[in-house]
Amino acid sequence: MKRRKILCAALALTMAFGALAGCSTPGGGTQSSAQSGAAAGSEKIFRFSITGNPPTMDPQKSNSALSIDVQYHLFDGLMRDDNGKVEPGVAESYDVSDDGLTYTFHLRSDSKWSDGKTVTAEDCVYGFQRLVDPATAAPMAYLGEVLKNGKEVAAGKVPVKDLGVTAPDDKTVVCVLSKPAPYFPTMLSSGSFLPCRKDLVEKYGKDFAATPEKNVYNGPFQLAEWAQDDKLVLTKNENFWNKDKVKLDRVEISVLTDPNTPIGMYETGKLDYVDVPVAAADQYREQGKMYYNGSVDYLQINLKGENAALKNKDFRKALSYGISRKDYVAMARASIPEPTSRLVLPALPGPTSIFGKDYPFDPYPETGDTAKAKEYLKKAMSALGVSDPSKISFKLSYAEAESVRKIVEVLQAQWKQNLGVNVTLVPVPYAVLSDDMFGGKYEMMYTGWTPDYDDPVSYLELFQTDGGYNYSHYSNSDYDKEMKAAETAKNTKERMDHLAAAEKIVCDDLPIISLTAGRGMALWDEKRIKNFNLYHVGTIYNFIYTDIVS
Repeated sequence: MKRRKILCAALALTMAFGALAGCSTPGGGTQSSAQSGAAAGSEKIFRFSITGNPPTMDPQKSNSALSIDVQYHLFDGLMRDDNGKVEPGVAESYDVSDDGLTYTFHLRSDSKWSDGKTVTAEDCVYGFQRLVDPATAAPMAYLGEVLKNGKEVAAGKVPVKDLGVTAPDDKTVVCVLSKPAPYFPTMLSSGSFLPCRKDLVEKYGKDFAATPEKNVYNGPFQLAEWAQDDKLVLTKNENFWNKDKVKLDRVEISVLTDPNTPIGMYETGKLDYVDVPVAAADQYREQGKMYYNGSVDYLQINLKGENAALKNKDFRKALSYGISRKDYVAMARASIPEPTSRLVLPALPGPTSIFGKDYPFDPYPETGDTAKAKEYLKKAMSALGVSDPSKISFKLSYAEAESVRKIVEVLQAQWKQNLGVNVTLVPVPYAVLSDDMFGGKYEMMYTGWTPDYDDPVSYLELFQTDGGYNYSHYSNSDYDKEMKAAETAKNTKERMDHLAAAEKIVCDDLPIISLTAGRGMALWDEKRIKNFNLYHVGTIYNFIYTDIVS
Protein backbone atom coordinates (compact mmCIF):
# COMPACT_ATOMS: atom_id res chain seq x y z
CA MET A 1 0.00 0.00 0.00
CA LYS A 2 2.40 1.97 0.21
CA ARG A 3 1.46 1.50 -0.51
CA ARG A 4 -0.34 4.64 -0.21
CA LYS A 5 -0.90 7.81 1.48
CA ILE A 6 -4.10 8.39 2.99
CA LEU A 7 -5.36 11.09 5.15
CA CYS A 8 -6.68 9.32 8.13
CA ALA A 9 -9.50 11.08 9.65
CA ALA A 10 -10.58 7.62 8.52
CA LEU A 11 -8.01 6.32 10.94
CA ALA A 12 -10.50 6.91 13.69
CA LEU A 13 -12.82 4.40 12.12
CA THR A 14 -10.01 1.98 11.43
CA MET A 15 -9.02 2.08 15.05
CA ALA A 16 -12.60 1.68 16.10
CA PHE A 17 -13.38 -1.38 14.06
CA GLY A 18 -10.15 -2.92 12.80
CA ALA A 19 -9.07 -2.45 9.24
CA LEU A 20 -9.44 -5.98 7.94
CA ALA A 21 -10.53 -9.45 8.85
CA GLY A 22 -10.22 -13.12 7.98
CA CYS A 23 -8.45 -16.53 8.62
CA SER A 24 -8.63 -19.71 10.75
CA THR A 25 -8.79 -20.19 14.48
CA PRO A 26 -5.81 -19.27 16.61
CA GLY A 27 -3.82 -22.15 17.86
CA GLY A 28 -5.61 -24.92 16.06
CA GLY A 29 -8.16 -23.71 13.61
CA THR A 30 -11.41 -25.32 12.60
CA GLN A 31 -12.14 -28.02 10.13
CA SER A 32 -14.44 -25.81 8.14
CA SER A 33 -11.71 -23.19 7.76
CA ALA A 34 -9.15 -25.61 6.44
CA GLN A 35 -11.59 -27.19 4.05
CA SER A 36 -13.24 -24.06 2.73
CA GLY A 37 -10.12 -22.11 1.78
CA ALA A 38 -8.82 -24.82 -0.53
CA ALA A 39 -12.23 -26.32 -1.05
CA ALA A 40 -10.90 -29.86 -0.99
CA GLY A 41 -8.76 -29.49 -4.08
CA SER A 42 -11.01 -27.19 -6.08
CA GLU A 43 -10.84 -23.38 -6.10
CA LYS A 44 -8.40 -21.67 -3.81
CA ILE A 45 -10.39 -18.93 -2.10
CA PHE A 46 -9.00 -16.35 0.31
CA ARG A 47 -11.49 -14.51 2.52
CA PHE A 48 -11.22 -11.46 4.74
CA SER A 49 -13.34 -8.44 5.58
CA ILE A 50 -13.25 -4.65 5.45
CA THR A 51 -15.12 -2.17 7.61
CA GLY A 52 -17.14 -0.41 4.91
CA ASN A 53 -17.78 0.03 1.23
CA PRO A 54 -14.83 1.26 -0.83
CA PRO A 55 -15.89 4.77 -1.88
CA THR A 56 -14.63 4.22 -5.42
CA MET A 57 -12.75 1.82 -7.65
CA ASP A 58 -11.45 4.64 -9.83
CA PRO A 59 -7.69 4.63 -9.09
CA GLN A 60 -7.14 8.32 -9.72
CA LYS A 61 -10.04 9.32 -7.47
CA SER A 62 -9.19 7.13 -4.49
CA ASN A 63 -7.94 8.45 -1.16
CA SER A 64 -9.39 5.79 1.13
CA ALA A 65 -7.58 2.69 2.34
CA LEU A 66 -10.78 0.75 1.69
CA SER A 67 -10.38 1.47 -2.03
CA ILE A 68 -6.62 1.52 -2.36
CA ASP A 69 -5.93 -1.79 -0.63
CA VAL A 70 -8.25 -3.54 -3.06
CA GLN A 71 -6.95 -1.66 -6.10
CA TYR A 72 -3.39 -2.74 -5.29
CA HIS A 73 -4.46 -6.25 -6.31
CA LEU A 74 -6.48 -5.17 -9.38
CA PHE A 75 -3.96 -2.92 -11.11
CA ASP A 76 -0.27 -2.91 -11.91
CA GLY A 77 1.65 0.37 -11.90
CA LEU A 78 4.98 1.04 -13.58
CA MET A 79 6.59 -0.28 -10.42
CA ARG A 80 5.29 -2.29 -7.48
CA ASP A 81 6.27 -2.01 -3.80
CA ASP A 82 6.33 -5.55 -2.44
CA ASN A 83 6.88 -5.40 1.32
CA GLY A 84 9.37 -2.57 1.02
CA LYS A 85 11.11 -3.89 -2.08
CA VAL A 86 10.48 -1.92 -5.26
CA GLU A 87 9.95 -4.41 -8.08
CA PRO A 88 9.05 -4.23 -11.77
CA GLY A 89 5.40 -3.83 -12.66
CA VAL A 90 4.30 -2.69 -16.09
CA ALA A 91 7.88 -1.44 -16.49
CA GLU A 92 10.45 -4.20 -16.54
CA SER A 93 13.31 -1.71 -16.05
CA TYR A 94 14.11 1.99 -15.78
CA ASP A 95 17.00 4.44 -16.08
CA VAL A 96 17.67 7.57 -14.02
CA SER A 97 19.55 10.64 -15.23
CA ASP A 98 22.63 11.79 -13.34
CA ASP A 99 20.76 14.77 -11.88
CA GLY A 100 17.97 12.49 -10.59
CA LEU A 101 15.29 14.43 -12.48
CA THR A 102 14.52 12.18 -15.44
CA TYR A 103 13.26 8.61 -15.16
CA THR A 104 12.90 6.53 -18.32
CA PHE A 105 10.75 3.42 -17.94
CA HIS A 106 10.88 0.52 -20.36
CA LEU A 107 7.59 -1.37 -20.51
CA ARG A 108 7.32 -5.12 -20.73
CA SER A 109 5.72 -6.53 -23.87
CA ASP A 110 3.41 -8.97 -22.08
CA SER A 111 1.49 -6.53 -19.87
CA LYS A 112 -2.19 -6.70 -20.83
CA TRP A 113 -5.57 -5.50 -19.64
CA SER A 114 -8.23 -7.99 -18.61
CA ASP A 115 -9.96 -7.50 -21.99
CA GLY A 116 -6.79 -8.68 -23.75
CA LYS A 117 -5.55 -5.30 -24.98
CA THR A 118 -1.89 -4.43 -24.45
CA VAL A 119 -0.99 -1.88 -21.77
CA THR A 120 0.67 0.97 -23.65
CA ALA A 121 2.88 3.87 -22.65
CA GLU A 122 -0.05 6.17 -23.50
CA ASP A 123 -2.19 4.36 -20.90
CA CYS A 124 0.47 5.19 -18.31
CA VAL A 125 0.77 8.81 -19.42
CA TYR A 126 -3.00 9.22 -19.38
CA GLY A 127 -3.18 7.90 -15.81
CA PHE A 128 -0.59 10.47 -14.70
CA GLN A 129 -2.34 13.28 -16.53
CA ARG A 130 -5.75 12.31 -15.23
CA LEU A 131 -4.46 12.41 -11.64
CA VAL A 132 -3.28 16.01 -11.96
CA ASP A 133 -5.95 17.33 -14.33
CA PRO A 134 -8.24 19.74 -12.41
CA ALA A 135 -11.19 18.29 -14.32
CA THR A 136 -10.68 14.98 -12.52
CA ALA A 137 -10.84 16.61 -9.07
CA ALA A 138 -8.56 13.87 -7.76
CA PRO A 139 -8.13 14.12 -3.97
CA MET A 140 -4.52 12.96 -4.27
CA ALA A 141 -3.63 15.31 -7.13
CA TYR A 142 -0.96 16.93 -5.00
CA LEU A 143 1.14 13.78 -5.38
CA GLY A 144 1.56 14.75 -9.03
CA GLU A 145 3.46 17.84 -7.93
CA VAL A 146 6.56 15.65 -7.95
CA LEU A 147 6.37 15.88 -11.76
CA LYS A 148 7.52 18.90 -13.77
CA ASN A 149 4.66 21.40 -14.00
CA GLY A 150 2.59 19.18 -11.72
CA LYS A 151 1.66 21.95 -9.32
CA GLU A 152 0.90 24.37 -12.14
CA VAL A 153 -1.27 21.84 -13.99
CA ALA A 154 -3.21 21.00 -10.83
CA ALA A 155 -3.82 24.71 -10.28
CA GLY A 156 -5.14 25.13 -13.81
CA LYS A 157 -2.29 27.44 -14.79
CA VAL A 158 -0.67 25.10 -17.32
CA PRO A 159 -2.38 22.69 -19.76
CA VAL A 160 -2.25 19.03 -18.80
CA LYS A 161 -0.27 18.16 -21.93
CA ASP A 162 2.68 20.06 -20.40
CA LEU A 163 2.87 17.71 -17.42
CA GLY A 164 6.34 16.17 -17.13
CA VAL A 165 5.41 12.75 -18.52
CA THR A 166 5.60 11.63 -22.15
CA ALA A 167 5.49 8.48 -24.27
CA PRO A 168 8.15 8.61 -27.00
CA ASP A 169 6.84 5.25 -28.20
CA ASP A 170 4.41 2.51 -27.10
CA LYS A 171 6.93 0.91 -24.76
CA THR A 172 8.67 3.93 -23.20
CA VAL A 173 7.48 6.37 -20.53
CA VAL A 174 9.65 9.37 -19.63
CA CYS A 175 8.99 11.19 -16.37
CA VAL A 176 10.66 14.54 -15.70
CA LEU A 177 10.48 15.56 -12.04
CA SER A 178 10.10 19.00 -10.51
CA LYS A 179 12.70 18.10 -7.92
CA PRO A 180 14.94 15.13 -7.11
CA ALA A 181 12.85 12.42 -5.44
CA PRO A 182 14.72 9.16 -4.82
CA TYR A 183 11.47 7.67 -3.53
CA PHE A 184 9.75 8.23 -6.91
CA PRO A 185 9.80 4.54 -7.98
CA THR A 186 8.03 3.67 -4.73
CA MET A 187 5.43 6.35 -5.38
CA LEU A 188 4.60 4.70 -8.69
CA SER A 189 3.23 1.65 -6.92
CA SER A 190 0.50 3.76 -5.32
CA GLY A 191 -2.97 3.82 -6.77
CA SER A 192 -2.74 7.41 -7.86
CA PHE A 193 -0.16 6.72 -10.59
CA LEU A 194 -1.76 3.67 -12.15
CA PRO A 195 -2.30 3.39 -15.91
CA CYS A 196 -5.81 4.11 -17.13
CA ARG A 197 -7.78 3.46 -20.33
CA LYS A 198 -8.85 6.73 -21.90
CA ASP A 199 -11.39 5.03 -24.15
CA LEU A 200 -13.31 3.67 -21.15
CA VAL A 201 -13.21 6.96 -19.21
CA GLU A 202 -14.69 8.67 -22.26
CA LYS A 203 -17.24 5.90 -22.80
CA TYR A 204 -18.63 5.76 -19.26
CA GLY A 205 -18.01 9.34 -18.08
CA LYS A 206 -18.97 9.82 -14.42
CA ASP A 207 -19.92 6.13 -14.25
CA PHE A 208 -16.39 4.98 -15.07
CA ALA A 209 -15.39 2.20 -12.64
CA ALA A 210 -18.78 2.40 -10.87
CA THR A 211 -19.35 -1.31 -11.49
CA PRO A 212 -16.93 -4.16 -12.29
CA GLU A 213 -17.75 -4.19 -16.00
CA LYS A 214 -17.12 -0.45 -16.41
CA ASN A 215 -13.38 -0.79 -16.11
CA VAL A 216 -10.61 -3.18 -17.04
CA TYR A 217 -7.75 -4.45 -14.89
CA ASN A 218 -4.09 -5.13 -15.57
CA GLY A 219 -3.15 -6.57 -12.18
CA PRO A 220 -3.14 -10.11 -10.77
CA PHE A 221 -6.89 -10.04 -10.13
CA GLN A 222 -9.99 -8.54 -11.70
CA LEU A 223 -13.12 -7.26 -10.01
CA ALA A 224 -15.87 -9.78 -10.69
CA GLU A 225 -18.55 -8.64 -8.24
CA TRP A 226 -19.19 -5.56 -6.11
CA ALA A 227 -22.33 -5.65 -4.00
CA GLN A 228 -22.63 -2.48 -1.94
CA ASP A 229 -22.80 -3.06 1.82
CA ASP A 230 -22.20 -6.76 1.23
CA LYS A 231 -19.07 -7.99 -0.53
CA LEU A 232 -16.49 -7.70 -3.29
CA VAL A 233 -15.28 -10.69 -5.27
CA LEU A 234 -11.95 -10.78 -7.09
CA THR A 235 -11.00 -13.49 -9.56
CA LYS A 236 -7.65 -14.35 -11.08
CA ASN A 237 -6.78 -12.22 -14.10
CA GLU A 238 -5.66 -14.67 -16.77
CA ASN A 239 -4.14 -11.82 -18.77
CA PHE A 240 -1.79 -10.71 -15.97
CA TRP A 241 1.82 -10.90 -17.14
CA ASN A 242 2.87 -12.94 -14.10
CA LYS A 243 -0.29 -15.05 -13.81
CA ASP A 244 1.60 -18.34 -13.38
CA LYS A 245 2.77 -17.22 -9.95
CA VAL A 246 -0.73 -16.24 -8.81
CA LYS A 247 -2.11 -19.23 -6.89
CA LEU A 248 -5.46 -17.92 -5.68
CA ASP A 249 -8.48 -18.42 -7.91
CA ARG A 250 -10.81 -16.16 -6.00
CA VAL A 251 -10.77 -13.56 -3.21
CA GLU A 252 -13.95 -12.81 -1.25
CA ILE A 253 -14.03 -9.56 0.72
CA SER A 254 -16.97 -9.15 3.10
CA VAL A 255 -18.16 -5.70 4.16
CA LEU A 256 -18.67 -5.94 7.93
CA THR A 257 -19.29 -2.79 9.94
CA ASP A 258 -19.84 -4.51 13.28
CA PRO A 259 -16.43 -4.80 14.95
CA ASN A 260 -17.33 -8.07 16.64
CA THR A 261 -18.52 -9.93 13.56
CA PRO A 262 -15.17 -10.69 11.83
CA ILE A 263 -13.55 -12.39 14.82
CA GLY A 264 -16.61 -14.62 15.21
CA MET A 265 -16.50 -15.55 11.52
CA TYR A 266 -12.82 -16.30 11.84
CA GLU A 267 -13.47 -18.65 14.73
CA THR A 268 -16.05 -20.56 12.71
CA GLY A 269 -13.86 -20.83 9.64
CA LYS A 270 -15.70 -18.30 7.47
CA LEU A 271 -12.76 -15.90 7.14
CA ASP A 272 -9.08 -16.62 6.54
CA TYR A 273 -7.57 -13.49 8.02
CA VAL A 274 -8.73 -11.17 10.78
CA ASP A 275 -7.52 -8.06 12.53
CA VAL A 276 -8.17 -8.51 16.23
CA PRO A 277 -10.47 -5.79 17.63
CA VAL A 278 -9.40 -3.95 20.76
CA ALA A 279 -12.06 -5.66 22.85
CA ALA A 280 -10.59 -9.10 22.04
CA ALA A 281 -6.91 -8.16 22.29
CA ASP A 282 -6.25 -9.84 25.65
CA GLN A 283 -7.85 -13.07 24.47
CA TYR A 284 -5.60 -13.33 21.41
CA ARG A 285 -2.45 -11.61 22.62
CA GLU A 286 -0.33 -14.77 22.59
CA GLN A 287 -1.50 -16.00 19.20
CA GLY A 288 -1.83 -12.67 17.43
CA LYS A 289 0.86 -11.29 15.16
CA MET A 290 1.69 -7.64 15.81
CA TYR A 291 2.52 -5.44 12.84
CA TYR A 292 3.02 -1.75 12.08
CA ASN A 293 0.45 -0.35 9.69
CA GLY A 294 2.38 2.84 8.90
CA SER A 295 -0.14 5.16 10.48
CA VAL A 296 0.53 7.78 13.09
CA ASP A 297 -2.48 9.02 15.00
CA TYR A 298 -2.35 12.49 16.39
CA LEU A 299 -4.26 15.56 17.51
CA GLN A 300 -4.28 18.12 14.73
CA ILE A 301 -4.55 21.77 15.71
CA ASN A 302 -5.98 24.54 13.56
CA LEU A 303 -3.36 27.25 13.94
CA LYS A 304 -5.51 29.71 11.99
CA GLY A 305 -8.51 29.11 14.18
CA GLU A 306 -9.95 31.51 16.71
CA ASN A 307 -8.84 29.66 19.84
CA ALA A 308 -6.01 31.77 21.25
CA ALA A 309 -4.81 29.08 23.66
CA LEU A 310 -4.24 26.52 20.92
CA LYS A 311 -2.31 29.05 18.87
CA ASN A 312 0.08 29.49 21.81
CA LYS A 313 3.11 27.21 21.44
CA ASP A 314 3.69 26.99 25.20
CA PHE A 315 0.14 25.80 25.69
CA ARG A 316 0.54 23.14 23.01
CA LYS A 317 3.71 21.95 24.73
CA ALA A 318 1.82 21.85 28.03
CA LEU A 319 -0.78 19.62 26.37
CA SER A 320 1.87 17.28 24.96
CA TYR A 321 3.76 16.97 28.25
CA GLY A 322 0.42 16.54 30.00
CA ILE A 323 -0.34 13.25 28.22
CA SER A 324 0.82 9.87 29.46
CA ARG A 325 0.84 8.10 26.13
CA LYS A 326 1.65 4.84 27.87
CA ASP A 327 -1.48 5.07 30.02
CA TYR A 328 -3.47 6.27 27.02
CA VAL A 329 -2.77 3.17 24.91
CA ALA A 330 -3.33 0.88 27.88
CA MET A 331 -6.67 2.42 28.83
CA ALA A 332 -8.10 3.16 25.39
CA ARG A 333 -6.26 0.92 22.91
CA ALA A 334 -5.47 -2.34 24.75
CA SER A 335 -1.75 -1.50 24.36
CA ILE A 336 -1.85 -2.47 20.67
CA PRO A 337 -0.49 0.78 19.15
CA GLU A 338 2.96 1.96 20.17
CA PRO A 339 3.18 5.20 22.15
CA THR A 340 5.13 7.86 20.26
CA SER A 341 5.51 11.62 20.21
CA ARG A 342 7.36 11.51 16.89
CA LEU A 343 5.81 12.19 13.51
CA VAL A 344 7.86 9.85 11.31
CA LEU A 345 7.41 6.12 11.83
CA PRO A 346 10.75 4.91 13.28
CA ALA A 347 10.53 1.66 11.26
CA LEU A 348 11.13 3.48 7.96
CA PRO A 349 14.48 2.94 6.22
CA GLY A 350 17.26 5.29 7.30
CA PRO A 351 20.73 5.83 5.79
CA THR A 352 22.30 2.87 7.63
CA SER A 353 19.51 1.17 9.56
CA ILE A 354 15.93 2.10 10.31
CA PHE A 355 15.14 5.79 10.68
CA GLY A 356 14.43 5.55 14.41
CA LYS A 357 17.83 3.99 15.15
CA ASP A 358 19.77 6.31 12.88
CA TYR A 359 18.02 9.31 14.42
CA PRO A 360 16.95 8.47 17.99
CA PHE A 361 14.51 11.07 19.14
CA ASP A 362 11.98 11.09 21.97
CA PRO A 363 10.67 14.65 22.29
CA TYR A 364 8.04 13.94 24.97
CA PRO A 365 8.24 11.10 27.50
CA GLU A 366 5.68 8.35 26.97
CA THR A 367 4.64 8.60 30.64
CA GLY A 368 4.24 12.38 30.38
CA ASP A 369 5.85 15.01 32.59
CA THR A 370 3.34 16.85 34.75
CA ALA A 371 5.94 19.25 36.17
CA LYS A 372 7.02 20.42 32.70
CA ALA A 373 3.41 20.52 31.57
CA LYS A 374 2.56 22.93 34.38
CA GLU A 375 5.68 24.96 33.66
CA TYR A 376 4.61 25.53 30.06
CA LEU A 377 1.02 26.08 31.13
CA LYS A 378 2.15 28.87 33.44
CA LYS A 379 3.99 30.58 30.56
CA ALA A 380 0.96 30.24 28.32
CA MET A 381 -1.42 31.59 30.94
CA SER A 382 0.79 34.62 31.41
CA ALA A 383 0.77 35.33 27.68
CA LEU A 384 -2.98 34.78 27.48
CA GLY A 385 -3.73 36.93 30.51
CA VAL A 386 -5.41 34.05 32.34
CA SER A 387 -4.92 33.27 36.05
CA ASP A 388 -7.13 30.19 36.35
CA PRO A 389 -6.48 27.18 34.03
CA SER A 390 -10.15 26.22 34.25
CA LYS A 391 -10.86 29.34 32.22
CA ILE A 392 -8.97 27.79 29.28
CA SER A 393 -11.07 25.57 27.06
CA PHE A 394 -11.11 24.14 23.53
CA LYS A 395 -13.12 21.75 21.39
CA LEU A 396 -11.81 18.34 20.31
CA SER A 397 -13.59 16.91 17.25
CA TYR A 398 -13.56 13.20 16.50
CA ALA A 399 -15.20 10.63 14.23
CA GLU A 400 -18.51 9.62 15.69
CA ALA A 401 -18.04 6.09 17.07
CA GLU A 402 -18.27 4.60 20.55
CA SER A 403 -14.74 3.24 20.61
CA VAL A 404 -13.31 6.56 19.41
CA ARG A 405 -15.29 8.37 22.10
CA LYS A 406 -13.50 6.24 24.70
CA ILE A 407 -10.16 7.25 23.19
CA VAL A 408 -10.75 11.00 23.39
CA GLU A 409 -12.30 10.71 26.84
CA VAL A 410 -8.99 9.37 28.16
CA LEU A 411 -7.19 12.43 26.78
CA GLN A 412 -9.84 14.76 28.15
CA ALA A 413 -9.48 13.24 31.62
CA GLN A 414 -5.67 13.41 31.59
CA TRP A 415 -5.66 17.09 30.69
CA LYS A 416 -8.28 17.85 33.32
CA GLN A 417 -6.29 16.05 35.99
CA ASN A 418 -2.81 17.25 35.01
CA LEU A 419 -3.54 20.78 33.81
CA GLY A 420 -7.02 21.70 34.97
CA VAL A 421 -8.14 22.78 31.47
CA ASN A 422 -11.55 22.04 30.02
CA VAL A 423 -12.00 20.08 26.80
CA THR A 424 -15.34 19.78 25.04
CA LEU A 425 -15.65 16.62 22.96
CA VAL A 426 -17.43 17.08 19.64
CA PRO A 427 -18.55 13.86 17.87
CA VAL A 428 -18.92 14.37 14.12
CA PRO A 429 -20.00 11.97 11.33
CA TYR A 430 -16.94 10.89 9.37
CA ALA A 431 -17.95 12.52 6.09
CA VAL A 432 -18.60 15.79 7.88
CA LEU A 433 -15.36 15.51 9.84
CA SER A 434 -13.36 15.41 6.63
CA ASP A 435 -15.18 18.45 5.30
CA ASP A 436 -14.54 20.26 8.57
CA MET A 437 -10.84 19.51 8.30
CA PHE A 438 -10.56 20.68 4.73
CA GLY A 439 -12.59 23.80 5.49
CA GLY A 440 -10.75 24.68 8.71
CA LYS A 441 -13.94 24.31 10.76
CA TYR A 442 -12.36 22.82 13.85
CA GLU A 443 -10.13 23.74 16.79
CA MET A 444 -8.47 20.39 17.51
CA MET A 445 -9.18 17.12 15.71
CA TYR A 446 -8.35 13.51 16.48
CA THR A 447 -7.03 12.16 13.18
CA GLY A 448 -3.81 10.80 11.68
CA TRP A 449 -1.85 9.95 8.59
CA THR A 450 -1.04 6.84 6.63
CA PRO A 451 1.86 7.36 4.19
CA ASP A 452 1.87 6.70 0.46
CA TYR A 453 5.48 5.60 0.22
CA ASP A 454 8.28 4.29 2.39
CA ASP A 455 10.13 7.52 3.04
CA PRO A 456 10.05 10.20 5.80
CA VAL A 457 8.97 12.79 3.23
CA SER A 458 5.60 11.06 3.05
CA TYR A 459 4.96 12.28 6.60
CA LEU A 460 6.93 15.49 6.60
CA GLU A 461 5.56 16.96 3.37
CA LEU A 462 2.27 17.56 5.16
CA PHE A 463 3.66 20.47 7.10
CA GLN A 464 5.45 22.48 4.48
CA THR A 465 3.94 25.93 4.18
CA ASP A 466 2.49 25.08 0.78
CA GLY A 467 1.84 21.40 1.55
CA GLY A 468 -1.21 19.92 -0.12
CA TYR A 469 -2.51 18.45 3.14
CA ASN A 470 -1.35 21.16 5.52
CA TYR A 471 -4.74 21.50 7.23
CA SER A 472 -3.16 22.69 10.46
CA HIS A 473 -2.02 25.80 8.52
CA TYR A 474 1.47 25.42 9.93
CA SER A 475 4.31 27.55 8.59
CA ASN A 476 7.93 27.67 9.72
CA SER A 477 10.66 28.99 7.42
CA ASP A 478 13.36 26.86 9.10
CA TYR A 479 11.25 23.77 8.55
CA ASP A 480 10.74 24.67 4.89
CA LYS A 481 14.49 25.23 4.49
CA GLU A 482 15.32 21.77 5.85
CA MET A 483 12.79 20.18 3.51
CA LYS A 484 14.19 22.09 0.52
CA ALA A 485 17.75 21.17 1.49
CA ALA A 486 16.75 17.51 1.56
CA GLU A 487 15.64 17.78 -2.07
CA THR A 488 19.10 18.82 -3.26
CA ALA A 489 21.24 16.78 -0.86
CA LYS A 490 24.26 15.09 -2.41
CA ASN A 491 23.71 11.68 -0.80
CA THR A 492 21.25 9.67 1.29
CA LYS A 493 22.91 10.48 4.62
CA GLU A 494 22.85 14.23 3.99
CA ARG A 495 19.25 14.01 2.80
CA MET A 496 18.11 12.08 5.85
CA ASP A 497 19.97 14.47 8.17
CA HIS A 498 17.85 17.34 6.84
CA LEU A 499 14.65 15.32 7.16
CA ALA A 500 15.48 14.38 10.75
CA ALA A 501 16.14 18.06 11.51
CA ALA A 502 12.76 18.93 10.00
CA GLU A 503 11.04 16.35 12.18
CA LYS A 504 12.58 17.89 15.31
CA ILE A 505 11.30 21.32 14.33
CA VAL A 506 7.71 20.20 13.73
CA CYS A 507 7.66 18.13 16.94
CA ASP A 508 8.83 21.18 18.87
CA ASP A 509 6.29 23.52 17.26
CA LEU A 510 3.42 21.00 17.64
CA PRO A 511 0.94 21.80 14.90
CA ILE A 512 0.01 18.22 15.72
CA ILE A 513 0.46 16.26 18.94
CA SER A 514 1.49 12.71 18.04
CA LEU A 515 0.03 9.93 20.17
CA THR A 516 0.80 6.52 18.72
CA ALA A 517 2.43 4.65 15.89
CA GLY A 518 -0.27 2.43 14.48
CA ARG A 519 -0.01 -1.29 15.02
CA GLY A 520 -2.46 -4.07 14.44
CA MET A 521 -2.90 -7.55 15.85
CA ALA A 522 -3.70 -10.11 13.20
CA LEU A 523 -4.60 -13.77 13.05
CA TRP A 524 -4.20 -16.25 10.23
CA ASP A 525 -3.05 -19.84 9.98
CA GLU A 526 0.53 -19.49 8.72
CA LYS A 527 0.78 -23.25 8.12
CA ARG A 528 -2.13 -23.12 5.68
CA ILE A 529 -1.96 -19.54 4.33
CA LYS A 530 1.41 -19.14 2.62
CA ASN A 531 3.04 -15.96 1.26
CA PHE A 532 0.56 -13.61 2.88
CA ASN A 533 2.36 -10.43 3.90
CA LEU A 534 1.75 -7.34 5.99
CA TYR A 535 3.81 -4.21 5.56
CA HIS A 536 3.96 -0.93 7.42
CA VAL A 537 3.65 1.45 4.47
CA GLY A 538 1.42 1.40 1.44
CA THR A 539 -0.99 -1.42 0.97
CA ILE A 540 -0.97 -3.00 4.39
CA TYR A 541 -1.85 -6.50 3.24
CA ASN A 542 -0.56 -8.29 0.17
CA PHE A 543 -2.16 -11.50 -1.09
CA ILE A 544 -0.97 -11.36 -4.72
CA TYR A 545 1.10 -14.52 -4.43
CA THR A 546 -0.67 -16.05 -1.46
CA ASP A 547 -1.28 -19.77 -1.61
CA ILE A 548 -3.57 -22.02 0.40
CA VAL A 549 -2.27 -25.47 1.20
CA SER A 550 -3.91 -28.46 2.81
